[in-house]
Amino acid sequence: MFVLYRIIVALLFYCSLPLLLFGILVSGRHRQGLGQRFGYYPSVLFQQAGEKTIWVHASSVGEVQAARTIIHAIKSHQPGARIILTVMTVHGWRVAQSQLGDEVECLLAPLDVPGIVARAIAAIRPDIYVCLETELWPVLIDGLARNGVRLCMANGRISRKSYGTYRRVRFLVRHTMEQFDKIAVISARDQDRFVALGAAAECVKAEGNVKYDVVLPAEHIMQAEQYRELLGINGMEVFVAGSTHGDEEVELAWLYKELQKKKDTLFIVAPRHLERLPAITATMEQEKISYQLFTMLASGKEQRRASMILVDTMGELAVLYGLADFIFCGGSLALRGGHNIMEAAVWHKAVFYGPHMDDFHDAVWLLESVGGGFKVDNVADLKSRIEYFQNQPQEYERACQQAGEAAEAQQGSAARQVSFLLSGVY
Repeated sequence: MFVLYRIIVALLFYCSLPLLLFGILVSGRHRQGLGQRFGYYPSVLFQQAGEKTIWVHASSVGEVQAARTIIHAIKSHQPGARIILTVMTVHGWRVAQSQLGDEVECLLAPLDVPGIVARAIAAIRPDIYVCLETELWPVLIDGLARNGVRLCMANGRISRKSYGTYRRVRFLVRHTMEQFDKIAVISARDQDRFVALGAAAECVKAEGNVKYDVVLPAEHIMQAEQYRELLGINGMEVFVAGSTHGDEEVELAWLYKELQKKKDTLFIVAPRHLERLPAITATMEQEKISYQLFTMLASGKEQRRASMILVDTMGELAVLYGLADFIFCGGSLALRGGHNIMEAAVWHKAVFYGPHMDDFHDAVWLLESVGGGFKVDNVADLKSRIEYFQNQPQEYERACQQAGEAAEAQQGSAARQVSFLLSGVY
């Protein structure tokens, strides 16, 4: 069946190739890196270094972040290894070049077509191949296995929807799964699914999620205490809304007014995109809410007098979460897919978020499974949740503790995964 699959893929691709090339020539799209797509890589990049070559593959921008963590763990585990990173999308490739270009060679991945795959493998000459998050390219994986390359997967995951799809083409998936030497997956649930699809049970191990391998640096803890003094937080409750989008600030303005009716609460709102700041300040002025900009306070130019602080600089949110009693993760009431709630949970804080957390559904599952994450339908629901926990402090303290423990369980995931994947090689 796999031989038939190879033949069909080759016939479809090479028969349509003249038309594809004509379309690229006329439209100008997909020209960038076209040679690399066909497996033509500059030979100067792949001079033998006397050490094993590790080929790491990621799909797009999201996986590039995980690949970056894995690559750093590989370098710590085996400093002399030569690492090549391939990325499927052009945008992901550009991000990889900007973030890792000084550390590894960043290339566009070859098309999963017979002939092209053979050319790419001959150029890169990998000893170990590590793909991220179930990037299953059957022709490539089969070609690597035939060349004696150790096949590994890091941060493996299979959603319920994908699992159903894979089962419908199990003849192809089983052949691919059986060729992997090691598969490090996110959870026991993923482990069971990989084994059911054909991976050898002894080759699959749950080691946590690399994306949520968030460690709280000591300097963040010190800086949070400095900010606590700077903002004059003396016993008052603090609400932090991180990475807000769209109309979320308008809704939070209503929440601010409602919560202020019962007690003075310091609101800290950190928009995801600073170019939206003029619109946000206009909203606050329209709602007659007095506010101050965080940079004015941090620079010492002003003393805090308002209960609404707008964060007008990047890179502070990870520290500001440490000041919070209640945390809302933005981009989740708006249709933006949410943001990384583990950055808040690592402070041992429960996290609230809207219904649109599609990009971080696995993190939502992690927190909700232990009672440390809470989905709200709207700001009225968020208000009710906060007021409930204000009246149930012991229950809320347990939720915060459980959120912190869930976040800590992910720490060291990258190092554990790499150690498992490379065991018996180095």
